[in-house]
Amino acid sequence: MEAFLAPFSAAFATLFIVIDPIMVTPIFAALTKGDDAKGRLATAFAAALWSAGILGFFGVGGNVLLHHLGVSLDAFRAAMGIILFVMGYRMFFNPDAETQMKTPGPKAAARDNIAFFPLAMPMLAGPGGIATIMLMMGPSEPLPAKIAAFAAAIVVLAIAVLMMAFASRIGDVLGRTGMNAITRLLGMILMALSTQYIFDGVRQGVLNAV
Repeated sequence: MEAFLAPFSAAFATLFIVIDPIMVTPIFAALTKGDDAKGRLATAFAAALWSAGILGFFGVGGNVLLHHLGVSLDAFRAAMGIILFVMGYRMFFNPDAETQMKTPGPKAAARDNIAFFPLAMPMLAGPGGIATIMLMMGPSEPLPAKIAAFAAAIVVLAIAVLMMAFASRIGDVLGRTGMNAITRLLGMILMALSTQYIFDGVRQGVLNAV
């Protein structure tokens, strides 16, 4: 059981920060402003299903693609750490700009189905989430850790569905200041986690090269 719980906890913390359902909530509320509660819930479920499929596909097959490209997992780990650090930096120092980067153009709100774009990609299953799940489900990881990572992704997406279902209420309660405060806190944690990824990638790469 411990072989599952420890990687699950680590994967959940990282994926929750990277996927950031808190940041998705106000954007979802804006995109579904004219929908009723049933329509919002259906859109949220569809977006979560698309995201689970995308993350599952890259979690299982992404590392095979890296192998064919001749990219080592250690190099990918360090590169992912750099990407996540940049994301955390933006979240901490300019949360409004980070939210705007995930906000789609004006034409997106007029689409009949926004579950895949922009909700699933790039908001829920964006580059950061894809890179993270690929790392956590890498070939060097034991099977319980891989299952734990995907289970953590499903739990985070389930939380995202709940938050999107109550998007309008959450946004009203927290307000812009509250949303920015939470985003900054998550950004600080993400920078710390990404620094560890960079350190681990460089360290393992050097050891394997010796």
